[in-house]
Amino acid sequence: MKKKTSSLPLIPLTPKERSVLGFIEHQLMVTGVCPSYQEIRDHFGLASFNSIQNYLKQLTGKGYIEMVPHQKRAIRILHSANAVQEDLLRRFPKKGGPPRGSLLQAPGESLSLPLLGRVAAGQPIERVKANEFIEVPPLLVKKPDSTFVLEVEGDSMIDDGIWDGDYLLIQEQKTAKNGDIIVASVDDEATVKRFYLKNDNKGAMVELRPSNPRLKSMWYPSTDVEIRGLVCGLIRRY
Repeated sequence: MKKKTSSLPLIPLTPKERSVLGFIEHQLMVTGVCPSYQEIRDHFGLASFNSIQNYLKQLTGKGYIEMVPHQKRAIRILHSANAVQEDLLRRFPKKGGPPRGSLLQAPGESLSLPLLGRVAAGQPIERVKANEFIEVPPLLVKKPDSTFVLEVEGDSMIDDGIWDGDYLLIQEQKTAKNGDIIVASVDDEATVKRFYLKNDNKGAMVELRPSNPRLKSMWYPSTDVEIRGLVCGLIRRY
């Protein structure tokens, strides 16, 4: 006897649950591995790891993901962040679509963010300046009013999954913690690197560290480096 499949509708996600699931999907697509708890926490600015565990439990309980025990970064996606929309459209195919308020976000909805030029994943190459706009999935952006996009040129950050031709989402910010991936201006030219502030007998020095074993760090007096923002997302076109 053929087993009957369930026709129960998917349980809708809250906006925050959907954002967390969308971020996990995006990282899997771009890097091939699930984000760590630290990466999820940093991306959403969560106060504790308990918050992350609660979101993952909620996503598991609603049937969107499955946690693989005893493995790091082991999250199996069972349904995408858009699955509930697809399910609703399937159930209400006639004119008028699903009941009013059923969709959490209209399919194809996007944000237009300013593309401010190119940024070097190598040596600094080009002044950041206003240019055009690029469409970005809303789930990748926490603060649209203070987020812009830069196109990557170079291969110095490949070990962090940042490749030549990628588009980086940058959240404007003037400060950073050691280890953050930032966009910095040096002599009015922009570069993307990991940031480290060190104090020695020469005073405060900034190390802009590449994520490519073939390349060496660049060192500057802290007064010569202007932090433009933190890398908070990535878009890759195939």
